[in-house]
Amino acid sequence: MRLMMIHAPSPIVREFCRRGYEIVSCNSNKSFDSADRLPTEWGPKQRSMDFYGRKKITLSAIKSVGRIAREFQPDLIHAFIPNSLAWSVLGTVGMRRPPKIISYRGITRVPSWFDPADWITYLSPRVSLHACESRAVQQAMVRGGIPESRCRVVYNAMWDFEDTLTRSQWRERWGVGDDTLLIGTVGHIRPVKGIDVLLEAASQLPPTIPWKLLLGGVIDDPNVERWLRHESLRDRVIAPGPISPAASAMKAFDLFVMPSRSEGLCRALIEATTVGVAAVVSDAGGMKELVRDHQDGLVVPKENAAALRTAIQSLLVDPETRHRYGRSASEHTQSLCGTAVVADKLEAMYEEVA
Repeated sequence: MRLMMIHAPSPIVREFCRRGYEIVSCNSNKSFDSADRLPTEWGPKQRSMDFYGRKKITLSAIKSVGRIAREFQPDLIHAFIPNSLAWSVLGTVGMRRPPKIISYRGITRVPSWFDPADWITYLSPRVSLHACESRAVQQAMVRGGIPESRCRVVYNAMWDFEDTLTRSQWRERWGVGDDTLLIGTVGHIRPVKGIDVLLEAASQLPPTIPWKLLLGGVIDDPNVERWLRHESLRDRVIAPGPISPAASAMKAFDLFVMPSRSEGLCRALIEATTVGVAAVVSDAGGMKELVRDHQDGLVVPKENAAALRTAIQSLLVDPETRHRYGRSASEHTQSLCGTAVVADKLEAMYEEVA
């Protein structure tokens, strides 16, 4: 089978290369360049190609997809983000034998016929099947009128990362002592992530507990900026900006917290649980599928700072439960997000449509 994969996670691309598929792996964003670059010794059966575009209607990208599809003649195109899905749908119009197209959906917004962008992506009849990042995403697709039989749950794969520093070295970099309990969260800190709720909850933690909170990522939320000036948080919060590789850094956390207001399935949560960090998450979207309440961590209602504070405090003072949750979370995440597991589910979809 010939596959054209656009914006696919590098572990998935490499796994299908190892399985003997003929692959063209395309990317159009600098964040994907190094990750998706295939080793030169894998050519010519598998190869990487670059093209660029920032919107769904980008003529150069649409033409590039069409050109590559006509040259390579793939049996199937798998587009992993909305832009590349639109390019795939539009770029293969008019082909005598157009390839099948599969999408990957990672948000819980319900597709709408009132949104023209959805006509050329998830609602397009040219898309044969949809891989959904969680059951919550699948349910949103069904509410948008897409038959459930065309929506398969395929959790995101854990990305490769270089384990650069030890737990102690990361904590030393941030000025966090061994006797301090470190709560952490990572991501683009926008209102949808609910970090203002986390800061409100943290402001109510007992001062007798030796805790600090690390916010890893760009802060793009005025409510968070306001909370960072709160008197009870001034000496407790560390905001170093983006941290990389995040999965390595999160080994330094005693507890990972993600109180999102809306979420398909948080990649940072996958990274944190993979390295064995217990988590407290909101019940938004698919996070409660990865973190089973009172088994892999704690799940609280979104927008509820009091419940979030209670959950965080209970685990900070109970290291035995915290470590047990972390071990369970790591095993559960591997069972859902391991590269071979994810590739098996995608392979079944590929064989079905091809």
